[in-house]
Amino acid sequence: MSEKPASPKRRARKSSPITPLDIFTRVMLGDETITDRQFDAAKVAAPYLHPKLAGLSMNAVVRRGVEEFSDDELSTLAQTGAAGCPD
Repeated sequence: MSEKPASPKRRARKSSPITPLDIFTRVMLGDETITDRQFDAAKVAAPYLHPKLAGLSMNAVVRRGVEEFSDDELSTLAQTGAAGCPD
């Protein structure tokens, strides 16, 4: 016996789960349909699904301090962004 295909609504729900950030955003925007239970669950789940950026390591090297750039270099950086910075 074959299973009945999932309805479009059910398929859409499976492909786009509601995340804790979605819950927080909806509450922030004044959505009163979010229950206290949903909000509490989102608070508990958030650290597992959305890690804090401060907890991530970054491999970056500062090559020169701002005071080491010439006025011309600073002007060029201000106009073009970091892409104009020579290595």
